[in-house]
Amino acid sequence: MRIILTNDDGYDAPGLLAGFRALGDFGTVHVVAPGSERSACSHAITLKRPIRVERREHEVFGTAFAVDGTPADCVRLAFARLIDAPIDLVVSGINRGANAGVDTFYSGTIAGAREAAILGIRAIAVSHAVRSDVETDWSVAASVAGRLIRELAGEDLPAPGFWSVNLPSPIPEDAASRVRRVPVAAHPMPMKFDRSDDGDGRVMEFGYGASYWLREVSGPNDYNTIREGDIAVTAIPLFGRF
Repeated sequence: MRIILTNDDGYDAPGLLAGFRALGDFGTVHVVAPGSERSACSHAITLKRPIRVERREHEVFGTAFAVDGTPADCVRLAFARLIDAPIDLVVSGINRGANAGVDTFYSGTIAGAREAAILGIRAIAVSHAVRSDVETDWSVAASVAGRLIRELAGEDLPAPGFWSVNLPSPIPEDAASRVRRVPVAAHPMPMKFDRSDDGDGRVMEFGYGASYWLREVSGPNDYNTIREGDIAVTAIPLFGRF
């Protein structure tokens, strides 16, 4: 297989390296990733300026591309210009942080997979929930993600779409038996903005400060699955529902 690996945490993120290791000998992997972090950029694409691409030699990736753009830009460029061969699969991740529920609209990681689906390419987004009191073990994430990617890459969706995988924190030792096929949680993110101003109220600043894990969410879905310590696998359609 010829595989494009991208992310939204940036070229130097540990999750990108884990994603590369997850793919192992599954195919020829081309890393095309943002040169800097582009988290929560959603499905933005660059239209008003040229996109700068730097070809780099990485000790693990080999030849790779650092793109001054978004994850969607990375996939579009890989498809149209950078990779001179058909692309069989796009993997976006492994993201540092879950992308469950409405995060699927905000996430640049998800957008990388969605853009591939738009172009008719099989795609899988992989995200890893984080908690302040749990150290992220990227080697475990790579191992578990690798097994899931191989399984999902061979599974057809009933209509245009892509797969989203969310790993919990920590990943359970019995990970293979803790995989749940669940829908996206249709619940809003918590809203909490801390305000500061210049003293007379004419200029204000608001810093987002809500806790990721304090959402009130019911039913079987991706968010509740990772909150309960299981692995969420979700099929996301491009249009409507499956």
